[in-house]
Amino acid sequence: MTKHGLAAVTEPTKNPTAILFDFDGVIVDSEALHHRAYELALAPHGLSTIPLEIYADRFSNRGVGLEYCATELPGLDVRAMKREKDRLFHELLEQEARLLPGVGEVVRQLAAVRPLALATGSHRRAVAFVLREFGLAEFFTAVIAREDYERDKPAPDAFLQACAALGQDPKSCLAVEDSYKGLCAARAAEIPCLVVPNAYTRAGDFRAAAAVLSSIEELTIEQAQEIHRGATAAG
Repeated sequence: MTKHGLAAVTEPTKNPTAILFDFDGVIVDSEALHHRAYELALAPHGLSTIPLEIYADRFSNRGVGLEYCATELPGLDVRAMKREKDRLFHELLEQEARLLPGVGEVVRQLAAVRPLALATGSHRRAVAFVLREFGLAEFFTAVIAREDYERDKPAPDAFLQACAALGQDPKSCLAVEDSYKGLCAARAAEIPCLVVPNAYTRAGDFRAAAAVLSSIEELTIEQAQEIHRGATAAG
């Protein structure tokens, strides 16, 4: 109540009502670790090197890395190789994990004004390790890992699951991605998406992004609101 006895009017939260983050290449600097883990897992089968330009295109951006492996190594047990790759990746992550510059401060600032979620293709064990190691777990209201949905990016499942967990309309949220496949996933979920490319993803086609930032350090709630407003106006 106001001092005049009238009910105070609560202003509705401006869009975005929530912010959804990818994990690899957005929160944690892990693209090179994934690359190395694949090379280590494939080496016993006769493929010890994946050229950077191929890895960046097929694995990081387009999400067709397993198809590449199957083509290069006919008869490969892709599922078994992927399990070994995931094991090796977690070993590398435990030894070399580091956040992208500015991530800790940006996450803390945004979590103070909006609910945050992670929507990732990484397994829960890897995500939990990084969030625990760098003290970020408390800032994410929801964490959607690969075990939590059926189809990986570029399908929209991870983002839709994150919106459901937060109780938010996808169109009112904002996604933060680093790759073409992530952008496609967000668009398929009808979520405006800003992209922060890295060395592995910068050659992607990001013309459909609501915005492209050079660093996540540029992201404030005011910038997020402006990006979402522009994306909504553009239709």
